[in-house]
Amino acid sequence: MNKRVYNKAFGKIFRTLGFLLILAASGYFATNLILTYQTLPFINNLVSFATIADGYMDGVPMVAEYAGLALVVGFIFILWAIRRGLILRVLLTAVLVVGFIESSINGTSPLVPIALGAPSWLAGVLAVVEPYVDQLTAISPYIVPGIAVGAPFLLWVLFAYKKPGRFSLLLLRLGSITLFLAVAMLAVQTLFVTSLADVEIYGTINTALYILTYVSFLVGSVFGVLGFSRK
Repeated sequence: MNKRVYNKAFGKIFRTLGFLLILAASGYFATNLILTYQTLPFINNLVSFATIADGYMDGVPMVAEYAGLALVVGFIFILWAIRRGLILRVLLTAVLVVGFIESSINGTSPLVPIALGAPSWLAGVLAVVEPYVDQLTAISPYIVPGIAVGAPFLLWVLFAYKKPGRFSLLLLRLGSITLFLAVAMLAVQTLFVTSLADVEIYGTINTALYILTYVSFLVGSVFGVLGFSRK
């Protein structure tokens, strides 16, 4: 059976919009992470670029509000553009949407270790669904970490089995792997071994994985946008 998926005009538009949204969101997250943890030795060379990017983003305050939404919508666009099977489409969409709603309510997310904003127009929607989200998360303390770990794992499945392969998707796959490891480390620290919060090297590795994640997403999205004309 031929499992290769080629995009026609409509699919190319959705795919490219997805890459653009991930590019904007990852640029914001990577910039904030690099500037927040700029004392770490392995990111010295990135600080100057992050400073320049931060200067541009200061003039567009809506980026902070829409970054989380842009990341989720971007991945959903790419998911439905490059995936043929319905099961992964529906499952990953649900995981991303539920994770975004939960993080928007609480202002934090295991997927991004910085404060998350949300568009003001979402307040009404969040107020309606918040009781249901609370009921879901009250079932077990493992619900939110499970969703957070499941999202990058399913993204890896999406990108790992995409045929034909693309360099842009290879970088997104790399980012999904490092994000999975970062979220898993955070879950272990939060749920099982809280003393790890005091281990400096553990926190450094965790931060490095988050930074590598969003740098990979950023660069991969650039190549994805440049490859607009490819099937």
